[in-house]
Amino acid sequence: MENYRAEELRAELNQLFKQQAEVLESRSFGAATETEILEYEIRQEIIHDICIELANSAAAQASGAL
Repeated sequence: MENYRAEELRAELNQLFKQQAEVLESRSFGAATETEILEYEIRQEIIHDICIELANSAAAQASGAL
């Protein structure tokens, strides 16, 4: 994966984590809606997928550097 793609994914992760934190804060006060909780769960899956993609990219770059 090219470096700019990794940076794009990291930026997306950052935004997703901010959204997750907002929902968790709202949820801790009992104010999170069912829709927000559902969106939270969907974002968790997206975060997981992005992390796998970044890990695979880092592993590929590391093996190519050897």
